[in-house]
Amino acid sequence: MLVLPSPDRPQTRDQGGPDDPSSAASWRSYAEHCLKQHAFAQASSAFAREAAIYRKKGDPEAAIVEQLKSERYRTQIELFYWRPVDDPKRPPGRLEPAQGCMVGAFIDRDDSVEKHMFGPQMHGDIAQFNQLVGRRQASFFTYLSLQREFPRPWADYVREQGAVPHLAWEPQSLDQVTPELMETFVDALVDYDGPVIVRFASEMNGEWTRYHDDPARYRQVFRDLYKAMRRAPQAALLWCPNAMPADKIDQYYPGDDGCDWVGVNFYSVLYLDNDPKRPGDWIHPIDLLNAVYPRYRQRKPIAIGEYAASHQSVLNPVQKVEFARIKMAQLYESLPLLFPDVKLVSWYDCDNITKARSERQLNNFRLTDQPDLLNDYKRWTSNPWYLGAGQSSAPRQADPFPSHLPGSVEVQAWVRSYEPNPQVFLRLDGKLLHRQQLPEGGKFQLPSLKMGKHKLEVLVYETSGRFVEKRAYPFTLD
Repeated sequence: MLVLPSPDRPQTRDQGGPDDPSSAASWRSYAEHCLKQHAFAQASSAFAREAAIYRKKGDPEAAIVEQLKSERYRTQIELFYWRPVDDPKRPPGRLEPAQGCMVGAFIDRDDSVEKHMFGPQMHGDIAQFNQLVGRRQASFFTYLSLQREFPRPWADYVREQGAVPHLAWEPQSLDQVTPELMETFVDALVDYDGPVIVRFASEMNGEWTRYHDDPARYRQVFRDLYKAMRRAPQAALLWCPNAMPADKIDQYYPGDDGCDWVGVNFYSVLYLDNDPKRPGDWIHPIDLLNAVYPRYRQRKPIAIGEYAASHQSVLNPVQKVEFARIKMAQLYESLPLLFPDVKLVSWYDCDNITKARSERQLNNFRLTDQPDLLNDYKRWTSNPWYLGAGQSSAPRQADPFPSHLPGSVEVQAWVRSYEPNPQVFLRLDGKLLHRQQLPEGGKFQLPSLKMGKHKLEVLVYETSGRFVEKRAYPFTLD
């Protein structure tokens, strides 16, 4: 029998207010006072007010930092129900599924997967990886230096497995990207005559790339490649910045008529910038996705070019599998509910501590060396919203819970809070029906009900049992 851990009543007191409402520092001091009192909702609001002052003063970086703090301590409750999909809101772009999100991966450096030589480079065994994760992935990506020719043997192999090749094509500098080189590359795409995603010169907004210092030149080169690729109708060009720094991303955008997809790369890591004083557990993955999603979703299909959650840091050899499990759950649970225009997500399956260049040997993102992490990936990507090899559309979509229901439906609660895995309860007409907690999460089928009015509530508790917040959803069963 389900029982609430404690009464569903707020346990906070009036915390007063800031000494000077016009001062960002005053709002920050007030927010920190609220945190000491465990008044998290008030703290979230105070950090948001501080961020607004910084935005007004023209300090976007400070505003972003304080807004992230606001999101950290805010509790958000949303309820969704699943129903048959609608037709797309706009005509699908090149290689874009009508509805749903393709799942993909980078597997070339996973020691659990056998390797095969294709041309000059070793690549992971796709069939073996698919067996490990319990599903044929829709796409696989690899890195391709500008000097290398189109990897036709590997692309043929990927296509034989029913998947779409995804090439991260990276120049050393924009001066290398000549018209002749573009035409040669596109000739190979035309000859291949199959679906290919080309992620050209990604993460250009980061100073770690050698093509970030001239946005105008970058835009022009990207547009030139886009025009050249029109000769290969089954090839899609993906423009893909990094989630950070976020304030200058738009400067590099080649325009709606200069790319097929918009993407973003980001990771969930145990420590930010490898700094032990800056733990990354409080950053929700969707905050990083928001660097591009609201700006471009109505114009282009969105891709997560690279994502993974670390379960080990070079700073500490102790495995932190629960961190990776929760971050994976936070992202893969959120995409079908809140980000339906994300049409591709690719997991970077690699232990960078041993496999990356020396300056990147910081985190272990390997998917297959931890059974719990592997099983979670199987479970989350088994959601019919996620598309495997050969699938072009999902059968169902998630919509906000309505005020009128035609009958029994499958519902899914989405909760974000200052605690990464709070307890979540569903209560229908006063009776507790369901409890869930990340990394498991999941859907729940409402029982048969009489016609008329009803009330479904979502209640959120800390793991300790302290009540956090609740939200009621009155509805009528027609």
